[in-house]
Amino acid sequence: MRIVDIRESTVPLASGMRNAKIDFRAMTASAVVIVSDLRRDGRNLVGLAFDSIGRYGHGGLLRERFIPRLLAAAPDDYADRFGTNIDPFKVWDIVMRGEKPGGHGERSGAVGLIDAAIWDLVAKIEEKPLWRVLADRFRGGSVETRVPAYASGGHYRPDGDLAALADEIRRSRELGYRRVKIKIGGAPLSEDLRRIETVLDAVGSGDDLAVDCNGTFSREQAIRYVTALEPYKLAWIEEPVEPLDYELHRELRAMMATPLATGENIFSAPDLRNLLRHAGLHREHDLLQMDVSLSYGIVEYLAMLALVEEHGWSRRRCLPHAGHLLSFHVVAGLGLGGHESAPDANSIFGGYPEGMSVADGFVSLPDAVGVGIERKSNLYAVFRDLVAT
Repeated sequence: MRIVDIRESTVPLASGMRNAKIDFRAMTASAVVIVSDLRRDGRNLVGLAFDSIGRYGHGGLLRERFIPRLLAAAPDDYADRFGTNIDPFKVWDIVMRGEKPGGHGERSGAVGLIDAAIWDLVAKIEEKPLWRVLADRFRGGSVETRVPAYASGGHYRPDGDLAALADEIRRSRELGYRRVKIKIGGAPLSEDLRRIETVLDAVGSGDDLAVDCNGTFSREQAIRYVTALEPYKLAWIEEPVEPLDYELHRELRAMMATPLATGENIFSAPDLRNLLRHAGLHREHDLLQMDVSLSYGIVEYLAMLALVEEHGWSRRRCLPHAGHLLSFHVVAGLGLGGHESAPDANSIFGGYPEGMSVADGFVSLPDAVGVGIERKSNLYAVFRDLVAT
């Protein structure tokens, strides 16, 4: 079996919404197709991957370094031990040849896209959903029948309408979500408190509301916000400060009763090790949100999980950032704590494919082979021309 082609495209995600740090008017993502020489139903079998959201596309790095390395490899270099499938760990080693330790940054997202497409292809070759492949390989086949999921939204929009925010949250609840997350830190504290109280009127309990600060606060701002938010008894406060300022995380953790969530903007196992060693996080209380796709993919995420458990944490404390369908399969297959979901099915990265549904805060497991991108029509439209080339 041979990988015969790898195709990528940059996808615009222009939107008027914003968080505390960035707006999305110029946001992009990458789509990747890995083409094998295996034939199914008269067509070459392909692996598909779509970017996580919020870090822009990775086309330059893919074209210049990582795609050429994999296309130049001999099939035996990436074949599994039976010679019937691809070994994702061997692929990861191939695309990372010549890369120095450290400097994870943007390359981790480019490698993560190749990793995601490879795992989609691996699962299709086995004719299984990816969650089943992961559960069989890494959990002895153990898997829950439903995945806990929360609705992520509540961005700042040009109209700044509290009624529109309340309507968005009510729609999420009507879709079957119980817990929701909104953005804060992009407006004065008094306005953010009104936003929080508006959402609480819709969801009824602080435990059903999390807030995301997108790493925007100074020490003084963070202390002011944390103090003001404590009475609401929220589900968690996410990324209040610069993601790599572990000492400030430690200081905030000491003054908070509310759970602290962080990790979405660290992209490697070594970075996670430093977070666990130095940020003062509570393993029974806080949450780890490393993004699977942006962190070199599933191969590296498995190394991250090993570190999590080595430090005495349960993998149930892991709530991966974004990543959409890939992240869902990782949460289901590896037994993590829950899935972050954009509830609007009209967006290419929101909602779920045909055959999946949300009920009482849980999402049913799909039976489609691979990741299931083909079953979400507006997302698959991004790939149609790439697949047909």
